[in-house]
Order: sequence, then structure tokens, then C-alpha cells
Amino acid sequence: MLYMNGTGNANLEIVGFNGSPVVECGRALAVARRKADGMHCVLESAGDGTASAWYDEEEAAAFAEARRWSRLREPLPLPRSCRPHPDGRLVRQPMMVFAAQALLDTVGRETWPAEFRGELFLWGRLEQYDDSIQAACGSAESVESLLDDWGMCLKKRYDAMYHDGRDRASCKRVADFMLCAARTRGLRWQAHLRYAMVQEPERLRQTFDAFTRNEFPSMPFEAYLEEIKNLDAVLKSVPATVPQTAAPQ
Repeated sequence: MLYMNGTGNANLEIVGFNGSPVVECGRALAVARRKADGMHCVLESAGDGTASAWYDEEEAAAFAEARRWSRLREPLPLPRSCRPHPDGRLVRQPMMVFAAQALLDTVGRETWPAEFRGELFLWGRLEQYDDSIQAACGSAESVESLLDDWGMCLKKRYDAMYHDGRDRASCKRVADFMLCAARTRGLRWQAHLRYAMVQEPERLRQTFDAFTRNEFPSMPFEAYLEEIKNLDAVLKSVPATVPQTAAPQ
């Protein structure tokens, strides 16, 4: 559960998210504002029941100026799926999702979808950024699923491009996007393999040590190379609908 404060069902609106969009898509904790007094807080999990920290408008503006928070140009309503009970506890974790136009064009799905798996997504533009990036708030579960859905679309796009012999730079861009989007462990492993496949051979060890090993510490380098070779052979023979290699446990 999430605990807001002792004022009960506060009239909250979503005004941004924690952090800044340094990659083409992702998710972050929502920043909410209380309409009654203009106080702000990050809607983070508080399993121990302690109250969230609240900040006034001057402090919120300073966080945004320092790029610690990203602010929406216009506030969004708290998602219906996350509305608080009268005691102030939110029933589900609100989460922000942000995405750039370039990534969504590559995904090939509806740009900034208004609905995903039965949950509505209202998208808004961000202060300090142009219109090519937007953000929405939904339940954490739906946001994670949406990002994974984009990741799967990008995997299929990459596989088709690789099969067709597209240039290394184009495939690498799609692999970068897939790494931004993919959330589940198995899909992230697939993204790491595809990213490695379009690196220069002499950079594979560096990529593994500096990047992949951090997320998959139990994977030996030799097994990683073998996975890459096997996937290369499969993708060159069959596009898009290939059987997938197993993610390490």
C-alpha cells in the first residue's frame, strides 16, 4: 500500500515524474500535487506506513530546474485504477511512462496509445522538452506491460532487419530502443544478445564486462558468445518468428 498523509483522500493531480528522460522510453515514479495547498510529493512505495515527504512550489521548481524532476506542461488526473481510499492509501502504485516519437515510430504501434489492456492512458507534453516526447501515468503493472509490449515489437523489427541484412547502425538503433523498453528478465536478455550482435567483434568483451555482466552476473563470457552465434545463425535463416534462446536464471 501507499500512504499519502493524514488528510485522507487528498485531491491529487499528476504534475511530472522523478528524474529526467535521458533515454527514448522508460518509467519513473510519479510526482503529484495536492490541489488544496499546492504541495508536491513523489508517489513512492511506503510499505512501512511512513508519510511521503511534501515540497512547496519553490522547492518543486528547483527540483525541475536541476532536472531531478520532469514537469508536465499541464497536470494529468491520478489514474482511476490508483485512486486512494478515504484513509489516504493508494490501492495500486502509480507509475509514469515516457516515450519519444522516434521509438514509437519504430515500434509500429499506435503513437502514445490512449488505452492498453483496459487501462486508459492520458499523455502530456513535458516542460523543457519539445513535443517529440510525452508521458502518461498508469498503474505500475500496466506501465511495465506496455513497455514489454513495445520491447516485443522492437525485437520483431530487429529480427526482420537482421534477416534482411540491414546495416549495423540501423540494427543497433533498434537494439538500443529494445534495451530501453524491455522490462522482464527474459526479454532483457534477448535485447542484450541483439545489442551485442551488432557490435564490432573487438568490442564484444568490453560490452559484456561493462554492460551485460552487471545485469546477468552468472552468465560466463564463453556461453554469451555461443548464444550470440546461435542467434545469428537462426536470424539469418528465419526472420521475425524465430524460436528464442533461454534467458539465464
